[in-house]
Amino acid sequence: MKPAQRNFIAGVASEFFWGMGFALFLPQILVSRALVELGGSATLVGLLASIFSIGLTLPQVFSALTLPPRFTDPPRLVGLHLPALLGPLVAGLAFLVVPAKYPGYTVVVVLAGFAMFSMGIGIVIPHWVGCVGRCIPEKVRGRYFGVAFFGSGLGATLTGWLGERWADEGGLAWGYSLSFLSAILFMFLSLGCMLFFKPLVGRPKPQRPGAVWRAFRMMNEKLLEPGPFRVGLVLVILLNLASAPGNLFTVYLLQTVKMKGAWLQFLTPAMTLGAMAGSFLLGWTTDHRGLRAAYGVAFLAGLASLALIILGGNPITPALAFAGFGFLNAAFPVVTLVMLLKFGGRHESTLQQGLFNTLMSPWSFLAPIAAGWLAGWLGYGWTFAGGGTCCLVALLILDRYKGLEGKKAPFKTRKRQS
Repeated sequence: MKPAQRNFIAGVASEFFWGMGFALFLPQILVSRALVELGGSATLVGLLASIFSIGLTLPQVFSALTLPPRFTDPPRLVGLHLPALLGPLVAGLAFLVVPAKYPGYTVVVVLAGFAMFSMGIGIVIPHWVGCVGRCIPEKVRGRYFGVAFFGSGLGATLTGWLGERWADEGGLAWGYSLSFLSAILFMFLSLGCMLFFKPLVGRPKPQRPGAVWRAFRMMNEKLLEPGPFRVGLVLVILLNLASAPGNLFTVYLLQTVKMKGAWLQFLTPAMTLGAMAGSFLLGWTTDHRGLRAAYGVAFLAGLASLALIILGGNPITPALAFAGFGFLNAAFPVVTLVMLLKFGGRHESTLQQGLFNTLMSPWSFLAPIAAGWLAGWLGYGWTFAGGGTCCLVALLILDRYKGLEGKKAPFKTRKRQS
């Protein structure tokens, strides 16, 4: 078996086990449901989604600039994941340690644990992208991300139902703690598979002194310069805005539709199945039809999801809405990562991944909070309609702009281009 094939298999196995773990610590369903049972509101659930988003995005450019390229080596990358696993540990222990008569304290500790997890993963992501760029050949990266996140969705389907079952039976007494603590076991198995990665090329170039300021000068240049970077940035901003209302689906079903717990058990598998389909189809579309077509399909799925959650009057329609939401979210790891690796190149991958996602952090932080606030002020219908409008705007941009497939590396500074 060729090294590239072994890397492909190891990466898919790693994502499979990571999906199994993450489904037991899922912000859109399990953690949101726990916060609602602790007395939380749509605004609090929106804050949870904001903590998750800003934790993933804000640290990335600083992580890429301060940690050396050796962290794209698989063993060091595995070690870099370990602080993030303290998050589900802290959140799981909150239900066992904090007395039940103080639900507010439990909420604070759960949010703190989730912030630790999100921030830890945000520090890892640029170096993980750099590692993938070293281990997976460019011509199959779309299919790799598609199959890997399909595997992640499959793993999440297997454990997502179990987590919801524990939440129904054990609830605040033991259900959520068992779910969150079990997540750690599967995440360790994922990291074990990652150790089988064997880089095919050398490390990225180390960042030179003053890289932080150059990175932000580069950011200003690219925002002022028409081209794929700016269009890609706008599309991912719209992706954040369109997906933000999906974080409120669970609260909407619990508080407005009054859906029973037994039906809630089907929502995690529905969302993960949608993410599986999205990962596979978007990966194939990216490789064979290009970034523009892949983003178009993703935004169409998001539009359908937001329409279904409003129109749904039975348990099947909300399940389809969750599936569409999972499909839309698959565009974040599959299509956007391929775009960044394509534009940045191997030596720029960690820096450009970090820079791009740090640019996204204000939007990813504010969008879920705004969605929760809007739902509390005007109602869920207006919130879902706002997300649908963002999907329509993105589709209009994709129809008008034809240059997203440009192969010129738009991230490099003028000095390096010369």
